[in-house]
Amino acid sequence: MKLLKTITILWCICVCAGAHAQIIEGSLTDESTGEPLVGATVRIAGTQKGTVTDIDGNYRLEGVAGWNQMEFSYVGYSSESRALAVLQGETKRVDCQLAPSSDMLDEVVVSAGRFEQNLNEVTVSMEVLKADDVKKQSPADVTHALKTLSGVEIVDKQPSIRGGGGWTYSVGARSQILLDGMSMLSPKTGEINWNQIPMENLSQIEVIKGARSVLYGSSALNGVINIRTERPGLEPQTHLSVYTGIYGRYKTDSYNYTNNEFWKPQNYKVMALGRSLGLNSVRQPLYEGIDVSHTRRIGDLDLSISGNLFTDEGYREQAYNQRAHLACNLDYHQAMPTGLYMDYGANVSYMGNQYGDFFAWRSPSQPTKPSPVTNMGREENSFTVDPFFNYTNDETGISHKIRARYNFTADNLTTPTASASILDVLGRQDINTDNVVDFAKSLLNGDMEPLLPIISAISNEDYKALIENAADLVTEFFPNMTTTDVMDISGMVMQLMNKDQERTVADHTHYAYVDYQFAKQWKNSARITTGATWNHVGNISQVTGSHVSDNAAAYLQYDQRFFDRLSLSTGMRLEYYRIDDHYKEATLQLGKWEMPVRPVFRAGINYRAGKASFIRASFGQGYRNPSITEKYARKDIGGVGAYPNPELKPESGYNAELGFKQAFQKGKFRGMVDVAGFYTEYRNMIEFQFGLFNNDTYELVTSQEAINQMVSSALNGDMNGMLGIGAQFVNVSHARIYGVEIETTGDYEVFRDSHLRYQASYLFSEPEDADYKARNEEELTYTEPLKMKYSSNTSKYLKYRNKHTVKLSLDYNYKRISIGTNLAWRSKILAVDYLMVDEREKEEKTLMDYGREILFGEGLVSEFLNGNEHGYTLADYWQKHNTDYWTMDLH
Repeated sequence: MKLLKTITILWCICVCAGAHAQIIEGSLTDESTGEPLVGATVRIAGTQKGTVTDIDGNYRLEGVAGWNQMEFSYVGYSSESRALAVLQGETKRVDCQLAPSSDMLDEVVVSAGRFEQNLNEVTVSMEVLKADDVKKQSPADVTHALKTLSGVEIVDKQPSIRGGGGWTYSVGARSQILLDGMSMLSPKTGEINWNQIPMENLSQIEVIKGARSVLYGSSALNGVINIRTERPGLEPQTHLSVYTGIYGRYKTDSYNYTNNEFWKPQNYKVMALGRSLGLNSVRQPLYEGIDVSHTRRIGDLDLSISGNLFTDEGYREQAYNQRAHLACNLDYHQAMPTGLYMDYGANVSYMGNQYGDFFAWRSPSQPTKPSPVTNMGREENSFTVDPFFNYTNDETGISHKIRARYNFTADNLTTPTASASILDVLGRQDINTDNVVDFAKSLLNGDMEPLLPIISAISNEDYKALIENAADLVTEFFPNMTTTDVMDISGMVMQLMNKDQERTVADHTHYAYVDYQFAKQWKNSARITTGATWNHVGNISQVTGSHVSDNAAAYLQYDQRFFDRLSLSTGMRLEYYRIDDHYKEATLQLGKWEMPVRPVFRAGINYRAGKASFIRASFGQGYRNPSITEKYARKDIGGVGAYPNPELKPESGYNAELGFKQAFQKGKFRGMVDVAGFYTEYRNMIEFQFGLFNNDTYELVTSQEAINQMVSSALNGDMNGMLGIGAQFVNVSHARIYGVEIETTGDYEVFRDSHLRYQASYLFSEPEDADYKARNEEELTYTEPLKMKYSSNTSKYLKYRNKHTVKLSLDYNYKRISIGTNLAWRSKILAVDYLMVDEREKEEKTLMDYGREILFGEGLVSEFLNGNEHGYTLADYWQKHNTDYWTMDLH
């Protein structure tokens, strides 16, 4: 009985002791700033027991009696390990401060899988650009910093990654541009307006190279650029940046479009504020900017407010930029039980801007002035609100994210440069008055004899006779008429013919977007990310007409890490897209079932072969739906037209890559080398083709017979269906691009607080038109003098690409002072549009050659038409200057 009583008492003691749980609690903070590390991992080594820190950096573990090896880790920080003993019923507090990792491979990225992960676990090639690296460039917009990255180029404001993009005159990007995970591409044009990126509040930029449509949908065909903004810390912070610059004067005086008089006001489309504050005497164009941001925490609310004013008078006439941008970000963190996290809020922004540009010069001696048929501008006001909701349960590993957007944009195209008046043109002429009077009298009397040689040449399709007779007529009446005079007259005529389209009536675009994402994380590091998106575009436009599009998609991605060495990622997406009555842009056949969706797939692996050695391989499909502008644009801008093509098909493709990354350290020098081979293929590639068009039917004019009909109709007073010059988007190529990219980055600690950093890269690419042989054979059969060829030459290369690019960035930092340089060398451009240049050898000039000389050349019209070589043409300029070149800047 006594023994039983003793056992009972001992049992009760054990039960009571067990009732008081053994607890370890504490907090994790940043060693340098003291800020809490939210979502940091705390675990017991060798067990499945662990947790993550809450919004205040606190954690709590129960049932941890005995000796425990505690491990504290957070992506981007060096890990810590602590050993301690916890007695029955005891509560111990362990606070830990983690230092930011100096390992270059410990960058934290979210773009690769739509969740945070280490850069060394990513299965694709990525570049990361920190905010400080961007600010060092003092950029007018983020493109200046992007161009310093390996494999990234900006071609006429459009990003091109490893040669994936050409020149599309700022319409239809093949790379998806994100701001905190939300697309920044225009829902109407598919272009990126870099003015909308808040330079005043950047955190880092992540660039994915290769198709990424599984997670990011249309336009992620060539890659993804995700710009992440800064979030508030413990202490309120206010940043103010004011900068200005003056463009230098050209050595060739005719290039300077501004006058050289000291106090004479300059005629700029937009005026820098500095001119009214004492800089009015500056003769050259200015640019200036003011960036301001303020972030703070108010209880559980994160608040970020930012604004930007920027004016660039332009180093080319009518190539200007002026913007005002305001943004407010609100993020409320709901108080929740341990292990549960919930936040919600909204980002609101407004941008007003106006800018101008042109793509063809006035003449070779005036390259900074626009051709009267190619200058254009845009005025735009845009309002955006992005609500969001996030919920995470650490016990179950489940998270829910909802992101939405509503955007309203009002914009219109303008013609910044007024066309020259007929009096301006006539004032430059030595007119043979007697001949002009006699010619006018003949026409008024119904005598068409002076025009009969030209009419006969047109009727007989004898363009040689047409050129000769036109030369005689010009010489007889206007012996000193130049090509720029002809283009001034053409600009006047085209704008007069299309004056109804030049009204500045704003186009309206409404855009709605919703994305739901569900994720599940298991203890064995397996993770699924799945979700659905929907977006709707309503566009009421003078340029495209009224159109509606809908896009819905569902996606799934699976990620897992094995043995702490091998990372696996795979996923798929099904997408539905329609515009107006085209209720399906793609079909999927499954046996007897036909589904109006497009499937895309991706897969990748990353294997840690050594302590700092990584091998990766990936394959991904992508696609891009043509924008409303590409399909339906009809507009004459200063004379050059945009012509619709409703039958335009989506372009699709895939990217494959094999890469190796090696980190190294020797004393105070550490760095990384990355080598990647890549292969990309596109089908139904979309590009624009220049040519002559019927302004009534929008058909490409390729025959002399069609021109004869237009001229005949015009002589009879019917101005419908007149000839126009312009561009139309078409599916042109089956393309493939392959090559090798080599990159190395490093850091050398010269002495305390003093570092020398570098980044060097070499890109070799073969941008091939896979159909070039068949295309060349077909073009050999062309007999019509106006029939447009695809390219400026018969090579296999795609237009507006080069083969070789070398980049080097050096930065020396001492405490708060930095000085650096960016160097870049690029090989020559491989091909351009046939309308611009024809590099084919020929025995005599063609009709297109004469047309190019008038459009882009400089000299007397009579000399050009008579075949003399006294003028200077774009072909001459191209032959001389299309070579390799290098650029350099200091900061």
